[in-house]
Amino acid sequence: MQITDEMPDTWVRQLVTAIETYDHTVVDAHESAIVIDLTTHAMRVLDADPGEQLVIGWTDRYGVDWGLGRVDHVPNPEPMDAATPAEIAARVHLLLTTGSPS
Repeated sequence: MQITDEMPDTWVRQLVTAIETYDHTVVDAHESAIVIDLTTHAMRVLDADPGEQLVIGWTDRYGVDWGLGRVDHVPNPEPMDAATPAEIAARVHLLLTTGSPS
């Protein structure tokens, strides 16, 4: 499933700020996706392969979603079930610390 270009610039900036409040490193942020590097702990709890990153984006099917992969390809996006930048950032933090968005 492809991530679509639907995130407004102000929304992207608000989400990046909210994610960085939790001390996570955003390495790329634009209208298509927000990409977060994984720490060793996050790789372990998410069962990520070396080189994978956490990608937050939009899909036609899910709305706000997340997946492991690279900014140009996330093979299995999953719904984030959150609507505001603060809610999404809180779920990202849970993903990176527990492996579950809720």
